[in-house]
Amino acid sequence: MDDATWDRADDIAAGEALTVGHLLTVLLDRYASGVVDVPVPEADVRAGGRSGHLAAIGDAAWARADERREREGIQSMSVLCELLLRETVAERVSAGLHAAPREPRRNEPPEEAAGAVTPSVLHSAA
Repeated sequence: MDDATWDRADDIAAGEALTVGHLLTVLLDRYASGVVDVPVPEADVRAGGRSGHLAAIGDAAWARADERREREGIQSMSVLCELLLRETVAERVSAGLHAAPREPRRNEPPEEAAGAVTPSVLHSAA
């Protein structure tokens, strides 16, 4: 992946209290759903100034996006991820998250019911 694109995407994600992996999961999900499109490159996009970057990405979003990527002829998932991050860095695509109150769970510890942070499913908007 292009290092400059990764670094800028990391800054964007951090500004939203996310990791690039979270950002990519949302983008891949929206791409798989047809909400987000990327330009399909005519040639190999790999060039200098590139490194491997690790990101934890949701399996379901990855698998669904991979199916669409193959149909569209994008050479690899790493290229698709880079294209999605390029669109984000260029401000042509954004990933927004919404917070909503939840109902307390049965047998929930009182500190959680009183509003302590609890991991929850994140819903995104493209």
